[in-house]
Amino acid sequence: MPLGRSAAMSRKRRTSSASTFQRVIVITFKFLLSPLVILADSFRRKGTLDRTWLFAFFLFITVVMSITGIGILVSEEPMIKTMKMMTSVTENQEILSGDLQPIIRLINKNALENNMDPNLVFAVIKSESNFSPTAVSAKGARGLMQIMPEVWQEYSGSSICSGRHSNKIICRFGECIYSPEANIRVGVKYLKDLLNRYQGRVDLALEAYNAGISNVRPGSEPKYKETKGYVKKTLGLWQSLRREAIGQQLEASLYIQRGLKYLFGLSFLCWLILFWWAHFKLFGK
Repeated sequence: MPLGRSAAMSRKRRTSSASTFQRVIVITFKFLLSPLVILADSFRRKGTLDRTWLFAFFLFITVVMSITGIGILVSEEPMIKTMKMMTSVTENQEILSGDLQPIIRLINKNALENNMDPNLVFAVIKSESNFSPTAVSAKGARGLMQIMPEVWQEYSGSSICSGRHSNKIICRFGECIYSPEANIRVGVKYLKDLLNRYQGRVDLALEAYNAGISNVRPGSEPKYKETKGYVKKTLGLWQSLRREAIGQQLEASLYIQRGLKYLFGLSFLCWLILFWWAHFKLFGK
């Protein structure tokens, strides 16, 4: 008896699953064909249309208009710069180790919070540390953005990390100069202050970032040969990234605009069908 009951319940579940699947197929079928059915029904003089077809048609119009509205909002919003392609930027054939996606997300987040171009931050990190979180320069700069301990102490707030430990291990408590998140946040804030100091002059801001504010001489070439090469390399990489990012944004925008034209045309056609159907059903007799 229990075996018979179990078999019956199993058949019932299979029947219920099949019924649900069939229901989904029918709803999808009606949803997609509803514009054609409503259009054909407008020419029919006798008989009444199943209300589910009308409901499916209204649902179809609603979905199309919703997608169109979302598309308009997306196309009008300023696009966040696409950073994915930057992982393949290896002009000097250097191989970047590890997964850069978490770092790229941090770059986007902090750059946009400080109203900066993420491409510039990426270029600075590439030139400074080649994306090594534990990099330490001969002068004592540390981390992804090669922050000097003095700058770290000024911008890191109440962090107990002095920024001077050389064991390259992230501090267990509080923020640490070797932490990618903290290092990028401090570096971006410092770079933003330098840009404000030099009235948006990226070349002078990079020169100060690399050689120190006291060594910047506006109107003259960088004081050090190393700094001159650094500024040239970073500006070149930044401009290259900007061109590629802008090209990708324009291409994406064109695809969105083209899709919106088709969606708008489909919405307009659906409303014409609805008015045509209403006209014949209400005034056609």
